[in-house]
Amino acid sequence: MSPRYDAILIGAGHNGLVAAAVLARKGRKVLVLEARGHLGGMLGDADFRVAPLPYALRPEIAKALQLDQTMLYAAKPLDVLSFGADGPPVRVSGGLATGVDIATAEAYAALYARLGRQARALGAMLLETPPSLGKANLSEMAGLARMALKMRLLGKAEMRDLLRIVLSNAWDLLNDEIGDGPLAGLLAMDATLGGAMGPRSPGTVLTLLYRMASHSPHGHGLRVMPEGGPDALVRALSDCVTAAGGEIRTGAPVDRILVDGDRAAGVRLASGEEIAAPVVLSNASPKTTLLTLLGVEHLDGEFVRRCRNMASRGMVARLDFDIAQAPALRGGGALKSGQRLVLAPTMQAIETAFNAAKYGNLPDRPALEASYDGAAKRLSVSAQFAPYDLKGGWTDEAKAKLSASALTVLDEALPGVASTVTGSRVMSPADIEAGYGASGGHWHHGELRVDQLLMLRPFDGAAQYRMPVAGLYLCGAGAHPGGDISGAAGFNAATAALRDGRN
Repeated sequence: MSPRYDAILIGAGHNGLVAAAVLARKGRKVLVLEARGHLGGMLGDADFRVAPLPYALRPEIAKALQLDQTMLYAAKPLDVLSFGADGPPVRVSGGLATGVDIATAEAYAALYARLGRQARALGAMLLETPPSLGKANLSEMAGLARMALKMRLLGKAEMRDLLRIVLSNAWDLLNDEIGDGPLAGLLAMDATLGGAMGPRSPGTVLTLLYRMASHSPHGHGLRVMPEGGPDALVRALSDCVTAAGGEIRTGAPVDRILVDGDRAAGVRLASGEEIAAPVVLSNASPKTTLLTLLGVEHLDGEFVRRCRNMASRGMVARLDFDIAQAPALRGGGALKSGQRLVLAPTMQAIETAFNAAKYGNLPDRPALEASYDGAAKRLSVSAQFAPYDLKGGWTDEAKAKLSASALTVLDEALPGVASTVTGSRVMSPADIEAGYGASGGHWHHGELRVDQLLMLRPFDGAAQYRMPVAGLYLCGAGAHPGGDISGAAGFNAATAALRDGRN
């Protein structure tokens, strides 16, 4: 079987498309294989997106791929409405909060500005290959040096503050700075969304800073919708791949990564077709890539043990509600299309939901992130915490219970919305796992916690995109710097493959 392509990309999620575009623009003959009938992975299914509220692609990547940055990276973040226990919602844009008392608004602005500066310092490593725990090369050490310099430029007092809080929990930090309430609930939601940690969990300040850093060079970490929505982002990336000579095939599930002499040799599709290439980049989760597509026979026992022990049990379910009319806001006014709603009135409410989920139960009042699509007359909801390993399994009854609980919470914030629902759909973490090759149904392919970040992401020994089988790379959310929509993992993995010169 002679090579037909220089590189094969498994999965046409946004990271896979970014990686393919980087390689194709460097003259490599690239083939992208997508199991589903649509491009964009969790971002791309217009009928039921796993990621209805993406962050925009990082501008450095848009620039490198010569994409339209005005479309892919808007200057203004989405309008955020954070609902307390009663009354009108608090309106938030970056560090500006209206609808709370002046003292709380000022304290929030000061905290947000400080966290943004600290996030920028940590963000120096996001578009770098994380250093090896063993012998790091000069390029890796340079990335660490840049981060150290940015931390030093914070000044002694702020650097000391960063070192004090970075491994602590969001509960203590936010209680100390702004007290509990809808603003604390908003930041705690950002610190925990998609993961299996509550506000009291150690390290949630780090995940908050990491999220703020991951999606903007300015450290604001806000939801920023590309002009034209998620479809425009997916279309721009796929067009970039094909314009550079790359090929994309949908409806082509990969059954096996082929190996010849301890080197990647291509893939075999579920149809039985074999396609040769000396380099394979996988946008599937690490467990799916290594344990299912590659196979444990190509890995040593300790590597397999670490992979199996990777924390990757999802905690978010997706619900879509078709509604007959635009919802009214509690306190007056109508919900506008594209606004981000956070229904986590306090950190305590989030922690209570987490307490139920960590024991395998559905919370009575899930913490929710939602948005309204006026054109589709659809309310898209992400319910945190909905455990992958739910007691009794994800039966129709369990999905109906979650749907009813979510509607109860929504109806309190959007009075009367429950009576306008004409249809609904629920996607559990188990459904996400089955549909998108994400082990455990985890949005980020693995927890964003201190022992699974930087040189430990996805786990010790697999942190630099390169896998033990030469020519095999991870390019998805399970690789550094992690999940959400930024394109950094795909960009970094493709850069590592080019540096290796194996293709």
